[in-house]
Amino acid sequence: MNDKPGILKFTGRYQCAADSGDGYADESDDFEAWEAYAELLENKDYPGLVAYCERVVARHPEDLYAQERLGDAYVLDGQYEMAIQAMGSIHRKFPDIDAFQHVILDALFALGKTEDDYEWVAAPSVLRLGKPVLDMCYEFLRPRRKPRDVAFLEIDLMRHGYLAFSCELLLNALLADSRFVVQPDRIPQLSQVRVRRKKEL
Repeated sequence: MNDKPGILKFTGRYQCAADSGDGYADESDDFEAWEAYAELLENKDYPGLVAYCERVVARHPEDLYAQERLGDAYVLDGQYEMAIQAMGSIHRKFPDIDAFQHVILDALFALGKTEDDYEWVAAPSVLRLGKPVLDMCYEFLRPRRKPRDVAFLEIDLMRHGYLAFSCELLLNALLADSRFVVQPDRIPQLSQVRVRRKKEL
């Protein structure tokens, strides 16, 4: 029997703490750690999310996913300068990992700045809504017969860089472009879009 209260012992890697001091399971168990993170996120407890992510990073400073989640938590909590500072040091070590660039960009844009207001080791690609982006959407959809969610388009665009526009703005631009047939949904991401065929012109 285990003589430490609150701890359940299992064989192998399945060992978790019932309470690690903040009401959440210890991050040594991947599933329970994700549950704790997701619960704080769902409840919009951003100060709690920051505290949780800081604790995880303190225990596992080499975990790049944990570092990224901490940066996201700072942004969600409105701690934009902290996000830039924390992600900046990681960006300098890993300049080609765009996840850290994107957290910095989130913070910069939230502060009313642009990518030009930061000294990058490797400059990020920033996509702004306009004809080049709509052309990319067109080329992505053209060989596909069935409509795709706007969210699907966003995912494809993210392969090319940071999106400096919202899903709502992208949807409005698609609606205004005669090359596309759009079936709007009350949830913009679920709106369906396809290329207008020649016979429909």
